[in-house]
Amino acid sequence: MSKAASDEIVAGKLLAARRALRGTEWDGNDLDHFVQVLCRLDADRHGFGANDLLAVEAAWMGTAGEPWSGGFVARLKDGRRVHVDGRAGHSHWSEEDSDIEAGLLDDGEQHPELGARDGWQAHACDDAMARRLNELLDRFDAREGEP
Repeated sequence: MSKAASDEIVAGKLLAARRALRGTEWDGNDLDHFVQVLCRLDADRHGFGANDLLAVEAAWMGTAGEPWSGGFVARLKDGRRVHVDGRAGHSHWSEEDSDIEAGLLDDGEQHPELGARDGWQAHACDDAMARRLNELLDRFDAREGEP
């Protein structure tokens, strides 16, 4: 299977998992942004993809009303820990003003630096968002065997 076909399957499963959460206690507008972040993870570029995520340990989001930014720390199925940050500008996930950063965490490193970075706003951890992301991952994993 080609990488493009595989990426399309992952995106389809993520979108189906997201749709399954609409109208539930787990629903929230920020989930749409996090799905965009997950769809942009690239195993070749970042060292892991959405299929590799086991559980979200912490999540964060920027201030409402600003261009969206957020991220998470997760444990991979192979035991490694990673961080992912995403940012969407005013044109909502267009290539011109959105991007993600992702990488492995060093042993003993709890979280990446969450302070404001060039063009990014400051963040604070949000336990409720981490729980919602784990529910999304659970539904995504439940679709693992589906084409």
